[in-house]
Amino acid sequence: MFELLTRILLWAFIFGILWYIFSQFIPRVYLTWLGGLLVAAFIILSFLDPTDRTVSVVWNLLSLPLQPLGLTIVLLLSSLRGGVNKTTGNAVLAALLILLISSTPVVAYWLTNQTQQTVFSSLSAAGDRTADPATVRAIVILGDNADPGGSAYRTRTQLNAAEAGFSTALTPRLIFASELYGTQVDQGNNPLVIVSLGPQLDASAVNEAQAVTDFLVSRGVPAERVLIESTGVNLRSVGVEVNRLLRDRGFAQGDTTILVASAINIRRAGSTFAQLGLDPILRPTDLYSFQIQPPPDEELLVLEDLVPNVDALALTTRVVEEYLASIYYFLRGWLVNPLLF
Repeated sequence: MFELLTRILLWAFIFGILWYIFSQFIPRVYLTWLGGLLVAAFIILSFLDPTDRTVSVVWNLLSLPLQPLGLTIVLLLSSLRGGVNKTTGNAVLAALLILLISSTPVVAYWLTNQTQQTVFSSLSAAGDRTADPATVRAIVILGDNADPGGSAYRTRTQLNAAEAGFSTALTPRLIFASELYGTQVDQGNNPLVIVSLGPQLDASAVNEAQAVTDFLVSRGVPAERVLIESTGVNLRSVGVEVNRLLRDRGFAQGDTTILVASAINIRRAGSTFAQLGLDPILRPTDLYSFQIQPPPDEELLVLEDLVPNVDALALTTRVVEEYLASIYYFLRGWLVNPLLF
C-alpha cells in the first residue's frame, strides 16, 4: 500500500513539473486540453511499449529539463522570454551555477562516489552473498548504456571486427566475467556466460556474437557455454530475455545468477533482475575512485579538480540519469524491494 501511494504521489509530482515547464513556454491559450492529452498519451505509450523508438525520443525530451545541461538550457531560454535586451539576471545566474557545479570534477566524482558507496552498502546489508557453485547457473554481463527509453539504438555497445577490439566499457566486464567463470569451474560448476549487447547499428557488417564468443574463448570460456542476448534495449527487456533463455534451459527456483554491470546502474539492474525471479549476485565494475582522505604528504585537491570540463559534466549527467531511470522503473513496478538494491 505504501509503495502504491508513493507511486501515485510521484506521478502527481512529475505531471506537476511538466505542466509548469510547458506553461512557461507555451501561451495558455494554446496549452489546451488537447495538448495535455497528447503529452499524457506519449507518457502512457512509454509505459505500454518502452522500447518503441518514438517513445525513446519523447522520453529524452521530457527528461531533458531534469538533467544538468537540459535545466541550464531551460533557464537560459526562460531568461530570454522578455527579449535579448530584457534578460532575467536571476535565471542566467541559476543556469551558470548549475552548469558550473555539475561540470566541476570534484562534484562529479563526489556524486559518483556516493552512488558507489550506496551499492557497496547494499551489498553489505545483504551479506554480500558468495557465488555458491551449487546454485549459480549463469554469469550475465550487461553491455553499454542500458537506460530506459534512452538513445539505446545509437549508444549500445558497438562492435567492429574482433581484432579491432570492443568498447572500453565492455572489455573489462568480459575479462572480469571470464575470471568469475574460472572461479566457478575451479569449484566444480560450469555456468552459462550470457552477454547482453543489444541491437547493433550494422548487424550485416560483422558477426558480433562470434567476436564476443572468440574473446571469451581466448579467456578460457568454452564456446558452447556462451550465449549472446541482442534484443534488449533497456534493463527490463534484457532481464526478460535473459529470464527466457535461462527458463528454456531449466533455470528453477533457488538457482542464482551473477550479474556484472557498471557500478552506477548495477543497483537498478539487480533489483530489475530480482523482480523477474533471477536472484542476482551483484558484481560491479567501472568504478570511479576519488580519495576524500589522501595518503600523507599528498594534496586533498589539485587545481584540475576545480576546473570545469565536459567529462565531469558527462559523469554528473550519468548519475542524474540513473536516478531518473530508477524513478521510471519504480513507477513501472519493475523493481523489487528498491530500498535494499
